[in-house]
This record gives sequence, structure tokens and C-alpha cells, in this order.
Amino acid sequence: MFYDSKAVTRLLSRWDYSPKAVEAYGRAMEAAWKNADARKLLAGTIEAYESGAEIDIKNVLKGMDTFAPECGESPYTMRMLPYLCLLEPAEARYRASGIAETVYNDSFADLLWKTRECHRIYGIWGSFVTPWFYRFFELKCFALGRLQFEFASFKADAPLEYGTRVINVHIPSSGPINMDECDSSYAKAVDFFGFKAENSVPFVCDSWMLHPFCSELNPDSGIRRFAACYDLLYSIDDPGYSDMWIIFGKPWDGSISDLPENTALQRVFKRHLLAGDSVGRGYGLYLRKV
Repeated sequence: MFYDSKAVTRLLSRWDYSPKAVEAYGRAMEAAWKNADARKLLAGTIEAYESGAEIDIKNVLKGMDTFAPECGESPYTMRMLPYLCLLEPAEARYRASGIAETVYNDSFADLLWKTRECHRIYGIWGSFVTPWFYRFFELKCFALGRLQFEFASFKADAPLEYGTRVINVHIPSSGPINMDECDSSYAKAVDFFGFKAENSVPFVCDSWMLHPFCSELNPDSGIRRFAACYDLLYSIDDPGYSDMWIIFGKPWDGSISDLPENTALQRVFKRHLLAGDSVGRGYGLYLRKV
């Protein structure tokens, strides 16, 4: 077993990666497989995944961090390598579970979206949110077109009973929000998750897009139209400003005055930040009629 730059090129060919990203991952992969300890960790992760054994993915990722200096690569790049090595075993697992290839392709496109995010924010081909990905490999989270979905427990006291099984919605940064595409994704999720015989299907979303600030956007904006599907149940303050990089396209450094104002969204959030308002997320429920 050996993964080199050619293997990386082949693995990523079905998605629209920048040639420079493919080159960066290929270079890092070859360096990792030439490092005895990194090779052992990668090979052991592949073997464990293929056998169905439980994997402590956070420890695997921490291990890749330790090899980054020896391999001359950023930890953001190195942390992607275990996932690239698991792409083919994951495809086999999806196929064995009877899951369509289109679902596999859409789901693992998330590695592409996060690669682009990392390069846009830090100028590095890799990812700074790598623990997130493993839910796709465990067949817990799936992209069905524009949106991603996974089962979750309801986190409010009403209108559903606390802990009720619901479908949690994630919105990847794969482009503008088109409501026709979102509606198609919801329809696919109803069928995929076995709710087709129900009268209504409970979707929940926990996102900065549901924060009350976003109600100040133009009614025709994709974000506001997406949020309009949901009944806002509560909002959550985010003292760590963890979503600001998504909105402003740069790491949060605590300097409000330096934040860009290139979009209506940025202007709305910056205005509230300057006023001393708390940023955060909203949690909402969308009961979709079937």
C-alpha cells in the first residue's frame, strides 16, 4: 500500500480541485508515506476503517500535526491526508450500504469546500475544521444536493418534545443559496431519511444564518429566504466569534474597525459589532409538509 501524488490526482479527479491544491496534497502525501511513523499511522487508519473498527479520529489528526514539521507541510494540509486515504474505502462502504454514487460525490465534495475555505482564509491548501469530516465517513451525515443532513435530537422545549428525533441541516459554503436547490435537497432528505409516510418532517438548523441580525438583509437575499423557512426558537451568543471568518473572509482578530464592508451581510454584522451587540447563532425549526 502506497499513496503518492498520482494516487491523490486520481482520488480527487471527480471534484473540481484547483491543480495547485492537488499538487499540494500530492506533495504532502508523498512526504508522509516516506516518513515511517506517518506511514504507519495512515496505513493503520486505513486498515481500521476497512475492518469496521472504531477510529479515534481526533488522535489521528493530532498525530498528523506532529509529522507536519518533518514533512515540511502545514498541519492544515497534513490533517487532510487521512481523509484522502479513506476516500476509496468510504466509497466502497457507501456502495455496500446501497447509497447512490451521487450522494457520495455530493457528501465528499465537502472536503473541497473546506479546502477552498482554508486557502481563502489562510492561503494554505488544507482545512482548519478537519474533525468535522469524519461524520461523512461514518455514514452519519450526507449531502443531498445543496444541503447536508444528519439525524439529531431536538434542543428546545417546544413545539416538539425535547430530544425528539429531527433532521439537522448544514449549509456548506459551496456558493450562493438558491432556494430551488434547497427545496430539492429537502425533498430528497424526506425520502432518504425515511419520512415519506409522515404528514410533516422536522428539520432544524443551528446557524449564524438564523441569527436575528440577518433579518435586516434584503428580503430577496438567499440567506434571508433560507431563514424564513424556520421558526426561530432561540438565539445563542458566541463569545468566541467563531463564525466571523465565514462572514468576513478573514480570521477574527478582535479588530472591528478593520473588518471589510464589501457585502450587505458584512455591513449588517459590522454595524452591530460596532454598536456592542452580541453575535451568535439562531436555532430554528422547519416543519416541512409532505
